[in-house]
Amino acid sequence: MTYNIHYGIGRDGQYNIDRIIEVIAAEDPDVVTLQEVDNKAVRTRGDNQPRLIAEALGMDYYYCVNRFIGDGEFGIATLSRFPFTHMERFDLSYRRRLEPRGTLRTDIQLDQENNFHVFNVHFGLRPWERRFQRQCLFSDEILLHETVRYPVIVMGDFNDQIMSVVHRAFRRYLVDSSANLKVSKESTFYWGPFGLHLDYIYIDKSLRAVDSYTLKSPLASQASDHIPVITRIALDQKGGTQCGM
Repeated sequence: MTYNIHYGIGRDGQYNIDRIIEVIAAEDPDVVTLQEVDNKAVRTRGDNQPRLIAEALGMDYYYCVNRFIGDGEFGIATLSRFPFTHMERFDLSYRRRLEPRGTLRTDIQLDQENNFHVFNVHFGLRPWERRFQRQCLFSDEILLHETVRYPVIVMGDFNDQIMSVVHRAFRRYLVDSSANLKVSKESTFYWGPFGLHLDYIYIDKSLRAVDSYTLKSPLASQASDHIPVITRIALDQKGGTQCGM
């Protein structure tokens, strides 16, 4: 699952982290990437959101800060029912005057034979910012690094639709998990009455999407201004190629 939780503030303008937890718990995912997560921020009552969510779900988590808001923090988090073997943040910020951005790499061990890399992303609002972030991601420092040896999953809020500068390049290396499942590109973000499909799960070519959908429950439609995207994945072959190449 990938889910921009909008720091727990729903479409009704109310802060309620329990709704976010309930939305995730209803799907019972093995791995979740979250964007727009607060920690110790005044606007969200000083809650340590990544810890609250992970503890309520019985999952391990890793959180990284993208920027500071007063005495609090704002960032992204990855949760897993399987152990992490490596965690690392990479800076994707485009110039100092724009909002700092980053991607979180977590390596996850399914069992003694199977591992995979998860990259949690939250791209910027401007096309040239997203183009820069895409180039950073597909570099020898991040996705094409020599230590990326297992199947790759990249998921999060891409902020990219009307003026897309991300998806064509992504599809050279990875597969949109919903592309071959006849799943319509339903909206995942709502700005007033307008909906956009901004949240994606890209998977390595050695993986196979069994099912993929956006969660349209009444609770999910209220808990955040985004709704989650969920993909069920089968491992068809063991890792060994670099980022689907």
